[in-house]
Amino acid sequence: MSSQDIEILPKRDRQARSPWRLPPFLWWVARIGTSGYPPHIRRRLAVTNVISIMVSLMTVPYILLYALYDKEALWPAIIAFSPQIIVYALTPALHRFGPQVAAVFFCFEWLTFGLGYCFFFGRESGLHFYFLPGAAASMLIFGSDRLLLSALVAVVALCAFMTTELLFTGPAWFLHVDPAFLDILFYLTVPFVFLLIFTTVYFAFQEATQAEVALEREYRFSEKLLENILPRAVATRLKHRDSVLLADHIEAATILFADIVNFTPRAAKWTPGEVVTFLSRVFHRFDELAVAHGLEKIKTIGDAYMVAGGLPEPRRDHAEAVAAMALDILDSCRKISEECGETVEVRIGLDSGPVVAGVIGINKILYDVWGDTVNTAARMESHGVAGRIQVADCLKHALEDRFDFELRGEIEVKGKGSMRVWFLTGRKLGGEPAVVAEAVTG
Repeated sequence: MSSQDIEILPKRDRQARSPWRLPPFLWWVARIGTSGYPPHIRRRLAVTNVISIMVSLMTVPYILLYALYDKEALWPAIIAFSPQIIVYALTPALHRFGPQVAAVFFCFEWLTFGLGYCFFFGRESGLHFYFLPGAAASMLIFGSDRLLLSALVAVVALCAFMTTELLFTGPAWFLHVDPAFLDILFYLTVPFVFLLIFTTVYFAFQEATQAEVALEREYRFSEKLLENILPRAVATRLKHRDSVLLADHIEAATILFADIVNFTPRAAKWTPGEVVTFLSRVFHRFDELAVAHGLEKIKTIGDAYMVAGGLPEPRRDHAEAVAAMALDILDSCRKISEECGETVEVRIGLDSGPVVAGVIGINKILYDVWGDTVNTAARMESHGVAGRIQVADCLKHALEDRFDFELRGEIEVKGKGSMRVWFLTGRKLGGEPAVVAEAVTG
């Protein structure tokens, strides 16, 4: 698998998506003061922002109700509770002092104003119900890493609720309000409490959804990355093993080495960017060919390219498929030469036989292949000729009924002695291609 196979996650997949979104104004509010914090903290700060603004806006109908119903009798409440419109609205500005400051301030003002409301109007107003969503919201605004602080706020909220039930049975002595006004307060408060509870639950599920999406995104990325580094079958096996060590004996495989001719002196005249661009262009074409022929790219070593057929999953036509790719590499290099205006040639060496394949390393794992077959294929390349595919006797005999060969003769091969070698020149006329695949044009 080539580097081009790594899936680039679409933009719409980089963020958690909910079935519906809050109004744009609230999403703008949610981002106030959150820049510079890690994503999981930004989400928590956003919850603090939205709930603070919601409580600030909810205060307005109460103040209007006091003024319109009986401002002469309710002026103490107007004076006492009007400031919370501004105080709650300014809460997001406290994020600059630390990730917990605004949350602590919000809980303090919420408990203080909540007790004040209950003291003014008593339990018949239903205002003590505001302690319920606040206790739940504390977990969101503090986060799971501040569990004790969240629990403390919840306990204080419970105590405030019970205090209202036991002590604040009616309006304060200095307020003269009739039962009808308390009923209006009750029916105004209950929907607002339900709205806050709904919002709190929504953000809780939003937090969970974003965490799931982030985990899924990381999992898919790691899966693609692992499959890009290792053959898919090997990656699947490793996921079900406790150890990274993996080794297989392959009875029959075909190895290809391709090396760009005169690359070193050419690269000495280029900038680093030009070197990388050139190699990327050439090896990208090779990667496409490997995928088209169903072969496994093993690695690149400088300007050398190594591919194998018949592993990690066995296939009967591995030699034929590798030979077909070798011919296609030569065609691809001719096309690249025409495109870039200078000659690009490779030496190619092939060999077939038994190999050992496996995964090595701990920190940077690598799937590699070893054995005499690998060494011989490397020698076929290094002792080869530019623009030609060199093979040993065994591979020639295996493919001579489907491919044409030209005898090069006896050559001295390092570590092997004298060997008779051949040039693979093409497919036999009328022969079927080893692999039926779309042409790779780059």
